[in-house]
Amino acid sequence: MNGRLTAVLLGSVASLALAAPAPAAAPRTAAVDLGGARGYVRADQGASLAGVELFVDAGLDRQSAAQSGLAALVAEAVLQTPVQPAAGGGPAMPLVDAVDARGGSISYTLGAQQVRFYLEGTPEALATAAPLVAHALSAPSFDPATLAAARMSLAARIGDDESDGRLVGLEMLRSSFYRDGAGLPTLGNASSLAGFAPADAQAFYARWYLRGSAFVAAVGRTGDATDAASRALIGALPAGTAPSAALAIRPIGAHPKRIVTHRDVYAPFVVLGFAAPALGDRDFPAALVMRTILSSVFDRVGATTIPPVFRTAGTIYGYDAAPAQFALWINGSRIEPGVGLAAVDAVVKAASAKPLAASVLARYKETARGEWALETVSLDERAFAIGNAVSHGLDADAVDGVGDAIGRVTGNDLQRVAKRYFQRFDVALVMPRN
Repeated sequence: MNGRLTAVLLGSVASLALAAPAPAAAPRTAAVDLGGARGYVRADQGASLAGVELFVDAGLDRQSAAQSGLAALVAEAVLQTPVQPAAGGGPAMPLVDAVDARGGSISYTLGAQQVRFYLEGTPEALATAAPLVAHALSAPSFDPATLAAARMSLAARIGDDESDGRLVGLEMLRSSFYRDGAGLPTLGNASSLAGFAPADAQAFYARWYLRGSAFVAAVGRTGDATDAASRALIGALPAGTAPSAALAIRPIGAHPKRIVTHRDVYAPFVVLGFAAPALGDRDFPAALVMRTILSSVFDRVGATTIPPVFRTAGTIYGYDAAPAQFALWINGSRIEPGVGLAAVDAVVKAASAKPLAASVLARYKETARGEWALETVSLDERAFAIGNAVSHGLDADAVDGVGDAIGRVTGNDLQRVAKRYFQRFDVALVMPRN
C-alpha cells in the first residue's frame, strides 16, 4: 500500500483537528544513524505500543512484464519463512506466527515503488520478535514448501480483493495508467504465481533486497527496543544499492478509456481514474480539497462510519507513488451509475469554470484539513507518513505542514487543479458475473 480510503467527518471532528495544528518550531522526527543506514524516530511516549517499518526498494516497478506477482511472492515468503520461536529450540514455525507468539505482529505492504515490512508490539515484544524478523529477512526460505504456503496466503488475499468491486476497478486503472511492472496486479494471480520456481524468488531477492537505499521509521513508544529492532532489520539486508528507477505512465487521453470486466461482486461498480499530484507537489493540498468536494457529492453525514457496502461512493488517493493516481468509485447498488457520473461531471466542470465562493471554499478546506489529520492516527499510518515523505525526497515531517498548506489553498488554486487533473479520466466498469 501501500493509498487511504476517504473518511466521512463531522464538522465538530474537523474543527477539533484544526484547533491543535502541529508546531512548526522544531522537527518532531529525529534522524538517526543505524550504522551507515538511515533511521527516523518519532516518539510518542503516551502510546503503549511501538512500530518499526522497514522500507525497501523492491516494489512492483522492480518486476519485468513477465513477473506478475513475483514481488508479492518474495515478500510473502519472508513472512512464511520458518524460524525457531524460542531460544531453547522447539519446532520451527512461520515468521508471522512466531512473531504473534511473542506478542507482536508483522505484515507487509507492497506498493508501486517499495515494499514495507511493519513490526508492531510493546517494546518488550519488539525486543524478542525483531531478531526473528531479522533472521527471516537475511535468509528467507524459498524452498517449495515455503513458496507453497506463500501462494496459499496470497490466493486468499486475491480472493478477497476480487470480491471487492472498488479494488478490482482500481487495479484495472493502475494497469492502464502505469507502465511496466508498476502496472501489474499487486498480488499477481494464481497462474502467474504458480509459474515461479525457487530460483526466480531467490534472484529477485538478491537483486532488490539491498541495504543501500533502505531505511527504517520507528514510531510510538520508542527507545532502546525500537533502536535495536531498527538496527536488526536494516542490518539483515545484504549490502549494496539497487539502481534507481522512475515510474513511467500512459497519459490519460482527451476521451475516457473504458475498461469492462466481470467479477463475483454484489453490484456493479464504476471507478474513475485521474492523474494526480504526488505528496510534495505544489498542487497536492488543492487536490486534497478537490477530494473532499468530490466525496461530498455523495456523502451523508452521520454519527458512525458507514461500511463500504452501504456507501454510495468514495475515493482512493494513491499518493504513495509519484506520479500519483486518484480514483473515485461509485456503488451501483446505491445509485444508478449514470446519475453518479453526471453528478461528478457537473462538480468538476463547475470547479474548473470559476473559483468557488470564499465561504464555500473555507468549509471544504476545513473538512479537508480534518480528513488529512485522521490519516495519521494509527502507528502504522504514522510510520508510513514519515517513510513516504522521505521516499519522495522530502523532510520526514513534511506531512505536518500539509494541513496548513490546505488552509492556504485559494479559489484559483482549486480551479487550476480541477482543470489540470480532473478534466480527464479513465473508467473501469466492474460488473457482476450474473
